[in-house]
Amino acid sequence: MKFEKTIASLLVACCAVAALGSWFARGPAADEGVADRKASPFARKLLGSDADIAVISVDGMITEGEDGGGFGGGGGATARSFIKSLKKIRKDGAKALLIKINSPGGSAAASQAIYDEIQKLKKDKGVKVVASMGDVAASGGYFIAAAADRIVAAPATLTGSIGVIMHLANYQGLMGKVGVQSVTIKAGRLKDIASPDRPMTAEERQLLQGIVDDTYDQFLTSVAEGRKMTKAQVKPLAEGRIYTGRQAFKVKLVDELGNAEVAMASLRKLANLPDDAKTESYGGDEWDEFMQLFSAKQPDPLAMLAGRRSAMLSPMYDRIPLMLME
Repeated sequence: MKFEKTIASLLVACCAVAALGSWFARGPAADEGVADRKASPFARKLLGSDADIAVISVDGMITEGEDGGGFGGGGGATARSFIKSLKKIRKDGAKALLIKINSPGGSAAASQAIYDEIQKLKKDKGVKVVASMGDVAASGGYFIAAAADRIVAAPATLTGSIGVIMHLANYQGLMGKVGVQSVTIKAGRLKDIASPDRPMTAEERQLLQGIVDDTYDQFLTSVAEGRKMTKAQVKPLAEGRIYTGRQAFKVKLVDELGNAEVAMASLRKLANLPDDAKTESYGGDEWDEFMQLFSAKQPDPLAMLAGRRSAMLSPMYDRIPLMLME
């Protein structure tokens, strides 16, 4: 019996070593437009990368924290994950960056943080950046794209939606019908601003409108800076309107029409890199990706959908997020 257990343990160890070797050698399947991925993210974390072109995918709703699934994880895009990936790109010394965006927007602060980090990478390291828009790159998604040197969109991409929105609700009527009363104890006259159990006062509305207007002005300023336009040129295009990629190209919110391969070709030309320049994809949790090799468990699409819906429908009484959403 001991001998059989020893043999079984050796076989498991051999399988683990083989899987690890395979992971180092090939990594997960390449994304569209990524020509060469010789090392997995886990191997790259340990050994670094000598690739000239880095690729990051921004998928889903843009948030600040790391609980949405991360960049490229399909469950949402987070500013923390993006900044973490940029640090790796800085360390690895990539000369160019392709950002593949498929996002309707999200948190204003998170979108702004991502924009600022892209601008720093361009200024500090001279990295050339091209944004490739997928099905949708609107509002916060466009905010991120505006930091790129060039923007490439498909003709049918939905983009634009340059604006800021604050969603609030009032449940007073419903609570009265079901016999629920709310009691608020506060210190500070405006501490319960936007409370859902009473009407909003004129003073509160004015205060919140001022916050939205100021955030909108910051959005306009960033787009104008990124697109090398004046705020006066951007403002008529930034009334919350959604454009197709072709319409956005006509009003100069987009530089070129095409898919991710077109964007990659444009990036190589911009960075003066050859067609066979090495590329690497960044983003996601490398250790989790490695451990998935030993697990047959697959993500539940319904659970993922429920997670996204719960994030969108979460109560906003205790915090008032400014959203850049399509």
